Amino acid sequence: MGRTIIILICLTVGCVFFTHGQQRLLGHSQNNWQYIYPFADKNYVLAIQYNSDAPLHEDNTTIYFCKKNGSIDVVYWKERLFTTKIANNYEYVDYNNDGIKDVILFTGTGGRGGNSYYLLYLVDPKKHTLTKVKGFDNIANPSYDQKHKVIVGYGLSGENYYSLYRFDQTNKIYQIGKAFKDTDKLDLDTKIKEILKKHQ
Repeated sequence: MGRTIIILICLTVGCVFFTHGQQRLLGHSQNNWQYIYPFADKNYVLAIQYNSDAPLHEDNTTIYFCKKNGSIDVVYWKERLFTTKIANNYEYVDYNNDGIKDVILFTGTGGRGGNSYYLLYLVDPKKHTLTKVKGFDNIANPSYDQKHKVIVGYGLSGENYYSLYRFDQTNKIYQIGKAFKDTDKLDLDTKIKEILKKHQ
């Protein structure tokens, strides 16, 4: 009997601690938290926690995808990485041509600030899932060319280069052809057609 009571007390304390911890995850907005709602159902949240005390160049951000579920919150996945916190750091853009806007999240810059890098999460409102596209965060200044259904990267350096990408069925980025230099005479639309025809 005594052992049963002890077990019940431990389970109760454990549940209270878990619930309280989850409530802090999706609590009121604070300076080190950001909340993004990718679906019409606002119970699903992309919660971003920034750690301003993290050592320089070490992972300083934890991203959670979770759902409010009564008094507790269900965390579907989380990841840690290094990001630079700025205002207006995300937007909704359709990157897989399914008519649904996906989430791109700014992570930082390179090339003396000229190149911006992002994470891409594909949005599925029917299944209420966010799927990360692997390797997207390595593309400088990405944009989506809806006409040709390709991702266009534009790297700024001593000489500026375009590069073309798509992602496969495992949601992993692959490059199409080689990067090509930006020049005054470049017809970008024609060049994209040439590369796609060569690698179709």
